[in-house]
Amino acid sequence: MKVLITGASGFLGRHLIHVLQEKEVEIHAITLRPTQDIGTQHEVSLADVNGLKNALIKIRPDYIVHLAGITHAPNVSAYYTVNTSFAANLIWAIKEWGNLYCPIVLTGTSAEYGLIDKDQLPITEITPANPYDHYGISKLAQTLMGVREARDGLPLIMIRPFNIIGPGMPSHLALQSFVEQVKKIINKEAEPIIETGDLSPSRDFVDVRDVADVIWQLLSTPAAYGEVINICTGIGTAIGELLNRLIDIANINVKLHTAPHRVKNVDIPIHFGSLEKLHKLTGFTPKRNLETTLQDVLEYSLATTK
Repeated sequence: MKVLITGASGFLGRHLIHVLQEKEVEIHAITLRPTQDIGTQHEVSLADVNGLKNALIKIRPDYIVHLAGITHAPNVSAYYTVNTSFAANLIWAIKEWGNLYCPIVLTGTSAEYGLIDKDQLPITEITPANPYDHYGISKLAQTLMGVREARDGLPLIMIRPFNIIGPGMPSHLALQSFVEQVKKIINKEAEPIIETGDLSPSRDFVDVRDVADVIWQLLSTPAAYGEVINICTGIGTAIGELLNRLIDIANINVKLHTAPHRVKNVDIPIHFGSLEKLHKLTGFTPKRNLETTLQDVLEYSLATTK
């Protein structure tokens, strides 16, 4: 069995590869440059539709997972090029390849829901989308395109993961920023002060390993084809609580300092999803609790030299 992944070298991609390796699946990755330990690599740009078609003809994957995307970009157009056009190119190439029965995951984001009122919680898949930034808007465009193509019969699954956390997460995420500061304090490289932004917003934090597990489940769940599906825990946790739990696990005494540059211009007070649809489709419930995830994140960071 062959699985083709875009964005395989990213945070979620590497954890998905670990899941697939345990299943003894043959892994192929679309990449611009060679990267260690991400399967058989095919150096093709997602902007090259003919190159993609030829790669598909060569690989003949049984499943495709499109993870490639960006959360931050140097200019507005880059969001739409990477988060929307690349998915469109991939779908075009799949149609040209001619296998219209190959299940495909398109990875969206909870940011597609955007600004939510308290009375709209928990966020379900039919909650109106109201993204407020180009990241959320460009991912929503990808999702809507996927829904449109699924109407023609393509077995597309549009997932919306909420706030993914776990070992090896990128440094721009708030939790990883806290972890890196805690690491410096533990190693006596910094004073016992942690810089924060606004700690009051609440988010639905889901372990990256749970997300990787459920992506594999969804690929082999025909009832999921054509559907938009939240991947979440259904629980909101305040960022301040997340930080306090991390500090307790690290067993350190620190002072917190609100840094103006860490405070967002627009921030949503409460944002958490409903996992009812996902549970009905796959029986999914999170395997890892928040304490376990935080412990693993901190241990991974302390063991990593950089």
